[in-house]
Amino acid sequence: MFGSNQVRLHQMAVTTGRIDANGQEIIRRLAQDRKDGIRLSVFPQLALTGFLGAAEWSNPELRAACAEWQTKIIAATADGQAVIFGTAREWSGVMLNAAVAGANGKILPPHLSPLDFLPRYNPTPTAGRLEKFCFQSDATLVAAKYNKPVSEFTRPFVFDGLTVAIGFDAAPQNDLSADALYIDLTSQTYTRDQTMFNTGASCPNHFICGGFGIADTGHALFTLVGGTGRVADGNVKTLPLLEPGSYTIGNDSELTDFDPAPNARSCKETIGVIEFALKAQLKRLGINKVVIGASGGIDSALSSAIYSRVLPPENLLLVNMPTHNNSQTTISLARQLATAIGCNYTDIPIEESLQLTLRQIDRHQCVVPATQAPGTLLTLSPLAVENIQARDRSGRVLSAIASAFGGVFTCNANKSECTVGYGTMYGDISGFFCVLADLWKLEVWDLARCYNREIFGREVIPQGSIDIVPSAELSAAQNVNEGKGDPLVYPWHDRVFAAWTERSPILPPQRMLDLYDEGKLGDEIGYNGDPKRLFPDRSNLAADLDRYWKLFNGLARAKRLQAPPLLSLKSSSFGFDLGAAQAVGR
Repeated sequence: MFGSNQVRLHQMAVTTGRIDANGQEIIRRLAQDRKDGIRLSVFPQLALTGFLGAAEWSNPELRAACAEWQTKIIAATADGQAVIFGTAREWSGVMLNAAVAGANGKILPPHLSPLDFLPRYNPTPTAGRLEKFCFQSDATLVAAKYNKPVSEFTRPFVFDGLTVAIGFDAAPQNDLSADALYIDLTSQTYTRDQTMFNTGASCPNHFICGGFGIADTGHALFTLVGGTGRVADGNVKTLPLLEPGSYTIGNDSELTDFDPAPNARSCKETIGVIEFALKAQLKRLGINKVVIGASGGIDSALSSAIYSRVLPPENLLLVNMPTHNNSQTTISLARQLATAIGCNYTDIPIEESLQLTLRQIDRHQCVVPATQAPGTLLTLSPLAVENIQARDRSGRVLSAIASAFGGVFTCNANKSECTVGYGTMYGDISGFFCVLADLWKLEVWDLARCYNREIFGREVIPQGSIDIVPSAELSAAQNVNEGKGDPLVYPWHDRVFAAWTERSPILPPQRMLDLYDEGKLGDEIGYNGDPKRLFPDRSNLAADLDRYWKLFNGLARAKRLQAPPLLSLKSSSFGFDLGAAQAVGR
């Protein structure tokens, strides 16, 4: 029988696709547990494989490696030792998210189950955010095949008198005995706007076991935070997130309180997640040099601060690319930022290339070769001239400098801009990765202040970049020295756009207008102010909502489709939760 302190839950770094490395780490930890007198070792969901896309499981070498290491891990148990670990398991030609157990060198099937493994099952459709990306089915497929209830295939493991029920991002079962353990193999991704971890229905012995790392879904990168510990009466205690460790059940001194509420996500915590994910992504892609277009504004300043924390200064290059539209104020701020960071800096004026493009294109007369008759007369509108500057900066200068520097260049767009396409296709919506694209503009400012205050302990991001009016500086109408800038009123529009992208169901314009009439709109969307001060009557608000709703569902959609991959920090991120077309919809 089990004594106290004989069950250990492991929080480990899981590298997606590195089955050999993950398997070796599990076996290493099993050996240490044996020395420590631990009889049952539990490892996270998909600890062996990581979160691979469903299509990747068609690779027979991956399937074979998965089966081989499952056998090795089970064989590593001996002399009264048992293990439960998350992995992908092949069944009837389909790969399933599963838990596999072994004891005394042999596989240990769930109690009275027809299977020798436990397939993932969660009755909550939204649970396990990455599940549908990674797997095409779960225990319901098995139950249908056998024509039996799902409960037949979700039975607990029993080892030497100890009953252990396993969940996958799920609440505890109601029929567990008082001395049974319930261990949720969590796949919690970091999110700033929703409750983290399943703290619903609890039981006397409710535990969580999570791995940490990154999961790449193609257009969105997710951070798995870990989260190994205990849940009691809705309260969560865990090991430090994003760090390797282990928790021996009964020794709660190893744990610290974790507030799962969304309003508990501090800027410092978010910065730690961003830096962890970015460092892992750069290592995974083999990138060690980065170029950033530094405008002097807050978005490029925050991006630069982030990259300065994960790269040595000699591997970071900031580039300012002014025209006659750029003020000496922002040019000086860009240089000040590079000086504070201690990285490379250069300025490449693009006025000459801008004027060359205007001379070549504007008022250019096309011809119809078949008749030699005059064709279309090309003209460049003021908006087109703005876009030319943005494209010249990214498509010509930054891409060429990145090649010369031996690295890549970034996209500095935030979520406010991405939502309504406030950026230039093939221009500033370009780059290898967009680390800010799931942060609203107000969050960008918050993180910038936090960097100076809590991370650097000094002014690295210039206060001028934080204070200056946000502006693309592409025309005289965007002159920052005259207080002119972006058309968006960020405290307001951030909340409107969040209601279109981060709510389920969304809050469409017509419903917003109704709430405006009822005097409830500000409270409903979390706006800190009175909407009627911005929009004195309904028609003003209707025009604003109509303009941005059309952009959100129009050209902005095409821009988002061609935008770089982003780091997910919310419950709904472009490129993943909002659909393949990155449009609105759940």
